[in-house]
Amino acid sequence: MSSQKRIFVTGATGYIGRVVTEYARAEGFDVHGLSRNEEGDAKLRSLGATPVRGDLTSLDVLRRESAQADVVLHLAYIHDFTMDYDEVLRIDATAVDALGDGLRGAGKALVITSGTAVVDPDPAGGETTEESPLSKTFPLKDRIRSERHALGLSERGVRVSVIRLPPYVYGRAGSYFVPLLMQMAMKGGESIYVDDGGLRTSDVHVDDAARLYLLVATEAKAGGVFNCTGSTTVTLRELAEAIGAALKLPVRSVSREEAEARWGPFLTAFVQFENRSSNHKAVQQLGWQPREIDLLTDVRSGSYLALADKLRSG
Repeated sequence: MSSQKRIFVTGATGYIGRVVTEYARAEGFDVHGLSRNEEGDAKLRSLGATPVRGDLTSLDVLRRESAQADVVLHLAYIHDFTMDYDEVLRIDATAVDALGDGLRGAGKALVITSGTAVVDPDPAGGETTEESPLSKTFPLKDRIRSERHALGLSERGVRVSVIRLPPYVYGRAGSYFVPLLMQMAMKGGESIYVDDGGLRTSDVHVDDAARLYLLVATEAKAGGVFNCTGSTTVTLRELAEAIGAALKLPVRSVSREEAEARWGPFLTAFVQFENRSSNHKAVQQLGWQPREIDLLTDVRSGSYLALADKLRSG
């Protein structure tokens, strides 16, 4: 990749965005990343990237940076679960429109982020695809509106593609839900799962996800939607057992009601949503090959051990 190629990344200071920035720099991109404050500026500079001050409401900044970029990766999203979700979707749509304005008619890539849980589980327990029926029950099912809105930019000459991330993006001792479940297990003195814990979920290592973002940006055709999943076989009981092993805590089955009392309705609904999204399309069309450590090993004996030790020591 020529060092002259410029890439603009929203969400560049976040968990996934920092790793994407790292890989983009390694491939020779001149990375410019959206940053909301001095702390974000420092993070980006440490990765060799150029900070751009603003947020998803800084529409003039988004237009300017996308117009100057060869590739735009949109990873930023408002994850405030107390906020009105229609407002979250409105802000995202407005930001995507601004990014699209800067790319209109240029044939440059815009890669936006969605989630594999926008589709319902397969009734027979099999894997789902990018064309599977849309979810009617997942708490954040309306994120499909952001995805569809972004894909509509193709009518304005924008080469837009979509990456659907699974419920569990993990690795480097980061993520949101894995550390949260570990913290709640430590607080409760045990690691729990609901009923028999047999529901399965999708996951991907953050490094594997970063590589797919760059593959989609450089190789995908306009309108492509790709599941970014490494595994679809981990059960919720296995995850609870891995967390229990790392924290040296007992593991116990609970009812859904007891889980809601401990985790709250939203987190319980998130955890109890089966998601087995196939990565076949990304593997076959783009040559993507997930290769990093698996989720259960990483929790039991990998990067999350340091977090486990920190939680155990208070």
